[in-house]
Amino acid sequence: MAQQDVEQQVAQLQQLQQQLSSIVAQKQQLEMQLREIERALEELEEIDEDTKIYKTVGGLLIEADRDEVKEELEDRKETLELRVKTLEKQEKRVQEQIESLQKRLQKVLQQQQQAGGGAA
Repeated sequence: MAQQDVEQQVAQLQQLQQQLSSIVAQKQQLEMQLREIERALEELEEIDEDTKIYKTVGGLLIEADRDEVKEELEDRKETLELRVKTLEKQEKRVQEQIESLQKRLQKVLQQQQQAGGGAA
């Protein structure tokens, strides 16, 4: 394999590692939002039925129907769970690509070392 091909593969490996880093960051952010929603749903279950509920709309805090808020939170939770699963699949796929590329590069570099070592 030519040195130029090796350099291209190294560049591709770096690009995949950046992509993986981005996916992991997105997944962590969604998981954090998911935990916040789960805590909010737990709080809704613990408070009395007659307790007033408020939600944020834009920059305002407005009174809201308890069941409506619960339904909105559950819908949001479901959406976030799906997005997290999608990101987990992407993360796994990119990790597999990285591992495959690392093995190929390692093999090529070993061959180059052996060829270079034998000629020296």
